[in-house]
Amino acid sequence: MLTARRLLAPASVAALVATAAAATMLVRGVNGTVGPNLVLLVVAYAALAALVSFELRRHRAGIPSGLPKSVVVGFSAGLMALAFTVQHTESHNVWAYSWYGRVVAHYHASPYSHPPAKSPHDRFARRVDPIWQRDGSVYGPVFTVTSGAGMLVFGWSFLTARLFFQLVAALCVVGAMVLVWRRTRSPTAIACLGLNPLVVLSVVNGGHNDAWVGLAVLGGVLLVMNGRWKWAGLAFAAALLVKVAAALPLAAVGLWLWRRHGWRPAFTTGAWAVGAAIVAYAMVGGTAAFAPLHTAQLHFSGASVWYGPRRWLTLAQVRNGLSGGAAGHLVRQAVSAGASAAVIAMTLLLVARRLNHSDPALVAGASVIAYTLLGAYVLPWYVFWALPALLIAWRSRLTWLAMVHGAVLHLAYLPDPHLHLHPGRIDQLRIFTPIQRLQLDIYQVWVPLVELAIIAVVLVMSLPRPRRVPSVDVFTRMASGNVHRTG
Repeated sequence: MLTARRLLAPASVAALVATAAAATMLVRGVNGTVGPNLVLLVVAYAALAALVSFELRRHRAGIPSGLPKSVVVGFSAGLMALAFTVQHTESHNVWAYSWYGRVVAHYHASPYSHPPAKSPHDRFARRVDPIWQRDGSVYGPVFTVTSGAGMLVFGWSFLTARLFFQLVAALCVVGAMVLVWRRTRSPTAIACLGLNPLVVLSVVNGGHNDAWVGLAVLGGVLLVMNGRWKWAGLAFAAALLVKVAAALPLAAVGLWLWRRHGWRPAFTTGAWAVGAAIVAYAMVGGTAAFAPLHTAQLHFSGASVWYGPRRWLTLAQVRNGLSGGAAGHLVRQAVSAGASAAVIAMTLLLVARRLNHSDPALVAGASVIAYTLLGAYVLPWYVFWALPALLIAWRSRLTWLAMVHGAVLHLAYLPDPHLHLHPGRIDQLRIFTPIQRLQLDIYQVWVPLVELAIIAVVLVMSLPRPRRVPSVDVFTRMASGNVHRTG
């Protein structure tokens, strides 16, 4: 039974503030101005940080949690219900999802070779963002089949199509909360999902399929911890068959298995995952499914640490005599390859440092953190690929850094209804107000600097620490010397 004392505990009050701020942003809707939304978002993240801090101090002091599970569940349920019924406020990806499903359900064609530009008169195709108009789907067969089935049943209006993807994202988040609770029994851990503005506003309200990936990766990690290697492989395969970036946590967990349990469990998990993925791609997309991935590999997001260097190198090539198009393509290829190499190197470093952990949650999360910090094209909701798994170890500093990075990306990508911001396509001539100038500075200057700082912190945390040699008191040494001489 809840008492007034527990309801008025600092953690419960922080949960209420985070919930109220996120709910207010949802109610303000797509036309909510950026200034108040920015304040509300900062308040929501500050309240969530305060909640975690309060609970962490209680844990260290050996005091039971002051945050009732019923409070977290009640607030989370309200936010989830609001998030999947309100029109999406931060991203238009749901229309791309709807189009890919519509290609399967209505046109009986492959979304990998049928971009929106091929059907300019289709009402769903016209709603896809211009940057994706000429590209096919970059998502795997599980997403293709599910989105096709969803549009077959719910694709008769924009409203029902949107609700389908938002509801599926909400159900995935709820499923992740249930699994995290069963493993940790920590209200704080599930609060970091259900009350997290990134999860509520970006993942659920945006209807992003990253919720599917996060749930599948969490399932794979838990199955590995239970020794069910084949089922773990199938869970990771499900993540791979939504987004191929899930290969990173699969490889990281495979290394952990090899180190902790030998080559046989690692081979079994990897073989089932890769085998299921190959069969599914062969049945649904074939080799054509990988062509859009190659094109997408050359995209850069404005908040990426590589966005500035790509622009500077392109300008340098233009000054050397290359045309703008040729210079841009050449630099994109080179910087994209460098970004991929950096992600792999950082993944190996972070994973190697954590192979001795008792469970693979941090190993899987570390691989995704390497990608979100050093990838060429990174968006806020990508952090959710690892967040549920990381919350199994919610007291880890690596988990906190992932949450901080997600918050920073979320603040950077907060949309302004009066200033249409697309990654890499910001029209500086339309920036009129101080808040718009501030947002541009955050987007292109401060976020990359914060990311570089987080990278430095993560690298320092992952470096091997010198072993401490126990110091011997000088009097002890003198006594031992005296004993030796007198003996």
